[in-house]
Amino acid sequence: MSQLTKAITRQLQRQYAEPVFKASNGTWYTGADILEDLALCETSLQQQNVHAGQAILLSPMQAMTIPSLLLASWQLGLTVTLTPPSPRLPELAPQVYAAMVYSPTQTNQLATQLDPSKISVLTLILNTAPNFAYLVHDHAQPLARHSQPDLILPASQLQFTQSQLLKLAEHGHPREQVADLYDFESGLLPCLTDLITATPITMQATKNAFLPN
Repeated sequence: MSQLTKAITRQLQRQYAEPVFKASNGTWYTGADILEDLALCETSLQQQNVHAGQAILLSPMQAMTIPSLLLASWQLGLTVTLTPPSPRLPELAPQVYAAMVYSPTQTNQLATQLDPSKISVLTLILNTAPNFAYLVHDHAQPLARHSQPDLILPASQLQFTQSQLLKLAEHGHPREQVADLYDFESGLLPCLTDLITATPITMQATKNAFLPN
């Protein structure tokens, strides 16, 4: 467990019965809700043999799932590519990704194209997303690159290690409202700062709200 994930999980444990995230529909989620989702995602990925050195693509419409998915991925030593969802049906991701998260609608559509000997569909019942599924490349290879970032943001061409993210989050300014976790400066970084400082967060509707659920 890195210093970043340790700092966040420690705060979530302290807020176990207290509200942490408020969805745009008004639903509050406690530290317990987030920790349970984190543990379920981590266990599911481990059971699919997704392991340290591999990469995961996160592009869900369900923004409330992103914090738990990030923490679970980082605790497993995965490199996370976080990219905004597209209104177009994505092509099946190349084998560089051990796991891929899209919107439920897109995942269901992609499921009809899968070769079950190569790619599996896993379903989970998360507190933050009862209708959640993700795809796993059964034979994905570890990444081969000179540097090993923990987070890649293709839209802004940014890359970070967890230690860099921790320093930025510790010096960031908490915000009670976050609109778009795919935007680093105004969304993801304040979210990490809020999680470290135990600041309850209201998740506003994102710019991508027109996309399918």
